[in-house]
Amino acid sequence: MTRSPTRALVASVVLAVVLALVAGPPARAQAAGLSLSDVVTALRQAPGWYQADLAYRSAADGLAAARAAAGLQISAGGSYSYADTLAGPSGRGGSSANLSVSASATVLPWAPAEASIANAELTLQAAALNRDAARAALVVTAEQQYFAARLAVTARALAQQALDAAEARLRAAQAQHAQGALSADGLAQAEANAASARAAAASAQANEDLARRALFATLGTPPTDAPLTTAPSPGTPPQGTLAELIAGALQHRDDVQVAAIKLRQAEQALAASQAQRWIPSASLSVGVTGSDSTGTAAGLGVNAALDLQRGVVSGSASYPVAPAASGAVSTQLRIGASVSIPLDAPSADASIASGRTAVASAQAALASAQRVAELDVRQRYAAWQAAKAGLDADVAAQKAAEQALATAQARQAAGLATQLDVASAQVAAAQAQRTVEADQNALTIALLQLRNALGEPIASPGGQP
Repeated sequence: MTRSPTRALVASVVLAVVLALVAGPPARAQAAGLSLSDVVTALRQAPGWYQADLAYRSAADGLAAARAAAGLQISAGGSYSYADTLAGPSGRGGSSANLSVSASATVLPWAPAEASIANAELTLQAAALNRDAARAALVVTAEQQYFAARLAVTARALAQQALDAAEARLRAAQAQHAQGALSADGLAQAEANAASARAAAASAQANEDLARRALFATLGTPPTDAPLTTAPSPGTPPQGTLAELIAGALQHRDDVQVAAIKLRQAEQALAASQAQRWIPSASLSVGVTGSDSTGTAAGLGVNAALDLQRGVVSGSASYPVAPAASGAVSTQLRIGASVSIPLDAPSADASIASGRTAVASAQAALASAQRVAELDVRQRYAAWQAAKAGLDADVAAQKAAEQALATAQARQAAGLATQLDVASAQVAAAQAQRTVEADQNALTIALLQLRNALGEPIASPGGQP
């Protein structure tokens, strides 16, 4: 039976549309490709990476300052004075001038300065963990944004293909309507479908632009249209049961370790407060001074002292440069000691009570961090299993689509199916392939998030953390 010209025109247009869907959009001239390894390398210059480093440097500076405060301190100075009578015989005034040098250092282990050093060391350890956690979170975010941008590129391409198909159908509908083979309602529906496809294509283009901008904002660089060349690759899954993974996470997660460090800091602060409560305020001093026949200081004077409570030893030397010594200079040795035992010290007792509260609070924070870590691992583990199951199901669906395509091609060869049937099967197979790619993306991100939840080092594709 002879086919009408209108039906032949429509068939040819539809066939062209279907084949265009399978082939995809024409290639565009683009900039050099951007791999995931390039992205992770660029993160080292990103604002978020720099901020994490600054927080660590601040803690390192704090430790250096604490050590410097406990180290040797040296100072030098001088003094001058003049005195005279305001009433009575004149000439009884005089002046004096002295040069001096002093030094001090922390020498006893219970000194508050040593406690400050221990606290600063723990603060630096916590800062290192927080820096690593911030870097890992930045890597996870960048990889999520990278693959989200890849999906947006695919969605934009599919939307453009759908728009091409809708416009081709509209042209076919217009031709049919002009020949009286299609009603006005059919033409209106084709026009509506084309308008909807245009809106979807514009939305997909905007989404791709926003996805790229989100990625490059994380990197701190201007956005480009460079092809994203790294396909998702889930990698090796974690080994062990869920209980074993949770136990490992409680040992390795940065947030749990930071909470444990804060508990140690609170315990050390409490121990220091309790020690200071009963350490007597005692000091021992030894000095050698010289004086002339008038009792005026003359010659070199040397003093040394030890503060038991503060754990500080100090020494000083002074030399009078005016007035000149009168007569013979005698040397005197002076030894002094003092002690004060705190029998009732409300402020020290309040500090101890506050320290106990801080320890209890830190213990609760550690327990909370452990619970949060366990829940996070369970959630990430379940999400990874769901993503894996979804991929397995869609891989099976892809195989079924490929089998359907092979069947359609065989039926066409036997004269039992048309080229349109084959082209439709090709479209279904291509869509199944894109679905599998999306599932691989989801599984890659799910595994990355699980590894981060387990406290594993998050490395770049090149193997560098």
